[in-house]
Amino acid sequence: MTRPSLNDLLRRAGPEARNARFDEEDVVAFGHYVETAQQDPFELVTELIRQRANVRKWKTGCEKAAEAATKLEQMLQQLLDGNATFYRLELIRETPGGPRAVCRQNGSLREFSVHPEVDLEGLRQLQSWDYVTVHKDVVIGYWADDPTLRTQALGQVVEFKSYQNRETHTVRIMDGPQERIVTLDPGVRSSELTPRSKLVLHRDDPSRVIDVVPAQNVQSRFEVPIESLQTRLDDLAGVEEIAGQLLEDILLRVCCPDTRERFDLEPLKGIMLYSYKPGMGKTALMRAIALWLHEHRDQFDFDVVLYAVKPNETKSMWHGEDARIVREDLFGAIRARQSLPRTRPLVAMVVLDEIDSLGKRAGRGEATYSSAQSESLEAMLVEMDGLIQDNPGDGPPSYVLCCGLTNRPDRVDEAAKRPGRFSLVVPMPDVDQQGAEDIMALYARGPAMPWHIDGEVCCHVNPELIRTRFLRPVLAKLFPEVILRYATDTQQTHEVTAGQALSNAHYMDAVNRAKKRAALRLLRSDGIAALTYQDLLECLLDVACEAARQMEADPQMLVRQLDVKVPVARVQVVPRSELEEHRYLHLHSA
Repeated sequence: MTRPSLNDLLRRAGPEARNARFDEEDVVAFGHYVETAQQDPFELVTELIRQRANVRKWKTGCEKAAEAATKLEQMLQQLLDGNATFYRLELIRETPGGPRAVCRQNGSLREFSVHPEVDLEGLRQLQSWDYVTVHKDVVIGYWADDPTLRTQALGQVVEFKSYQNRETHTVRIMDGPQERIVTLDPGVRSSELTPRSKLVLHRDDPSRVIDVVPAQNVQSRFEVPIESLQTRLDDLAGVEEIAGQLLEDILLRVCCPDTRERFDLEPLKGIMLYSYKPGMGKTALMRAIALWLHEHRDQFDFDVVLYAVKPNETKSMWHGEDARIVREDLFGAIRARQSLPRTRPLVAMVVLDEIDSLGKRAGRGEATYSSAQSESLEAMLVEMDGLIQDNPGDGPPSYVLCCGLTNRPDRVDEAAKRPGRFSLVVPMPDVDQQGAEDIMALYARGPAMPWHIDGEVCCHVNPELIRTRFLRPVLAKLFPEVILRYATDTQQTHEVTAGQALSNAHYMDAVNRAKKRAALRLLRSDGIAALTYQDLLECLLDVACEAARQMEADPQMLVRQLDVKVPVARVQVVPRSELEEHRYLHLHSA
């Protein structure tokens, strides 16, 4: 067999081999391979395997070396980052000595050189919420493209007023009662702004606008989807009369402007619903009224949106923030919704739970209050005066109805109760024996509820039978029973019955306790697995005794809830044992 030349071998190996530069050692090795192949092909294969193994070993070593180099580079970078400081980049300035980064921190500007390995184009693309990292007066990198940074940079939401200078991208905004000028960030300069636009300022640099919120997307954190409400007027007891009166006033003086104007009725701007006794169902009643208005919106041709403000939700530890929450988070969103196109009138219903938490304005005889405590109240009153009626010439009107709920009407500022504000002051009705029965019947209903009747466990019991066999007898025994006595400063003694001390919430609690007792007996297989007369009587007695003990511990609670007009000198609870031994209250099965 003719021995091939080196050129023949290179030709057969392909263009990459022909273009490679081999030295004399490579040529000798190729000749050795040819001779070995002619003499003993298997020996050639064996030698190639050995060399392949060496190549693998060298490759593994190279990979480990590369990994070590990478870790070393990361350690060095971490060391640098650990000693680095974050700045906000204002601009890149070109100088004869190279680019310089002008950065801002805590309101002051500084200039740094840029490390050669830092991408200048990447620096120029940074947003105002991104950061550059500086180590020993040199920009060594940047922190960008992180959604968290942008979210944390979102600050105050303000109203756009007009353009100041389109070439310099400056605009006028309304920051509360004041007007000032701010600059649009590059990312929002292409947005066409209108008086309905909302601008988001940078949290740490309020002179910059970093986002634009379209009016239709503005939603207050206080807004509640009415569709999610579950409480209906049919689910309430003892409030039928007051619910009817409130609905009549709301329909006549808010929702139906044509009827109101025809009879020259004053528009209703605010309602204050109060009860000195907590747990009377004020919040539940307002939820039910809001849901009723929503369900009948087509009948009366209007739309309803609900805003719920919880106690102290407008308060903040920062001075001036209370007024901003009321002005922007609440009424700012209401104004934005009013500005949206609509085909029929809009009613914005604002429910303020525990309105007395807004505070009182400082003044004569009010030494315990300061102006800082009443910022949210003052903002609320200003907004009510200026926002309640919105009658644009090119569309249906919109109205705002503020509903304040409180157990301490004496703590509500008198300015809030004057005509034109919370002018409709409505007391919650006290619950009588029939109302207490109606309330307990609401929580005792349920077709699968087991009842112990004539020695048997019965389900699907007629509601009227539950009333006559259980609720009515229990209330007849306990409602008029004296559970508390108090003496005035003239030593005159007054008696307080369970009916006077208990609220709607107490009757609900008593039924729920009775149901729990019966359920535990079923779970433990111990005793009657059904609600009994004695369950209801004992649980209602427990609740009444607890309420009496609370009033004994806090006589001011008794004074407030029972509207006592004279000083109370002493409070005495009737012992439970005495109540149980009473001949009319002796515990027995019906």
